[in-house]
Amino acid sequence: MILNAALDAFAHDGYHHTSMSDIAAAVGISAPALYRHFRGKQELLGQCLLVGLDETLARVDAAHRADPSGAAVPAALVRVALELRELPRLWQLEFRNLAPGDRTAALVRAARLTGYLRHWIRGCRPELNVADVELLSWCVLSVAVSPSYHRTELPLPIAAQVLDSVVAEVIRTELPDRPAGRSPARSARLDGANAALDRALRSERILAEAAQLFSSRGFAAVGIEDIGAAVGVSGPALYYHFSNKAELLDRIVRRQDEWLQLTLLRAVAETRSVEASMRSLMRSFARFGVDEPDLLAITVSETRHLPTDAVQRYRRVRLDGIAQWGRMLEAVRPELPAAVARLLIRASTTVVIEAVRNPRLRWRDDLVDVLVAVDERIAAAPVGVRATAR
Repeated sequence: MILNAALDAFAHDGYHHTSMSDIAAAVGISAPALYRHFRGKQELLGQCLLVGLDETLARVDAAHRADPSGAAVPAALVRVALELRELPRLWQLEFRNLAPGDRTAALVRAARLTGYLRHWIRGCRPELNVADVELLSWCVLSVAVSPSYHRTELPLPIAAQVLDSVVAEVIRTELPDRPAGRSPARSARLDGANAALDRALRSERILAEAAQLFSSRGFAAVGIEDIGAAVGVSGPALYYHFSNKAELLDRIVRRQDEWLQLTLLRAVAETRSVEASMRSLMRSFARFGVDEPDLLAITVSETRHLPTDAVQRYRRVRLDGIAQWGRMLEAVRPELPAAVARLLIRASTTVVIEAVRNPRLRWRDDLVDVLVAVDERIAAAPVGVRATAR
């Protein structure tokens, strides 16, 4: 009961905004009574993740024992992810707040989990090299956990059926027929040598450095002095450009949402068919993710630190974007129910978001092409659910 309450609180309110008293109140006990079970909030966070990962592994282990080829593993993973929807979200948002020992233990469990996926994919696609197997295993995992970032509109058995079909399509993806290399380095930031240019673009530098810090450390763990030091000015000097840290975050999130809205409009305006618009949108989103992984990460992990009205505004913007993208997919595939189309779009966007945040994948110079190829397979997945099931 304590772990369930803590998992729910950490996943929805965040580690820094959750106190031991909040968790104790949710359970119906006093804070001192809670401390008799756990020494502190960090230990409780670690137990939430480790117990959830152990349950996931137990289910996946059982599936592998039942079929050593690994063919039953993806379905087991999809179903446990649908049932424990807060667990993947907690991993993505709060892993950095774990104690070092718990962080290591969680990584060991995650390696076992992805090891099962790699074993299965190697059996299905023996022609793939190690890097491509790892990439597809990460894409499969991303598809499985994609419902953790949104409310499930479909009954769980239907959602699981759809995701099973998507996973089967993902591992059939034909990857670019060229050797992978290291992706070009991102442009270096200004070094301050040109003082006039530096002053003119200082607000942009502040936004860029803040985005990197918020993405890597989390909004709550970054102070104004940290951002100032990254830019090369004193912390208080930032107040000439932004009134507070929340305004910085708001500007970053607003910029990303405006870019995505513009991309959607351009994809529709500059192409002659819905299919071409879909391809253009997929490529633009993947390109944006590869070029600006920090901006994309922040919109997933840090918007909850904004005022309530801003959070609601951005949520509406994103829901509208997913709905528009889903309608494009429905126009291409009129047999799809609207909720299924949106589930496919969310799976494809989650694949991009998770891939560009993974340092083991970002080195590929063909990552944009790979992500577009995977997303095209997701959009075309034969889900077996007809539009009459709306």
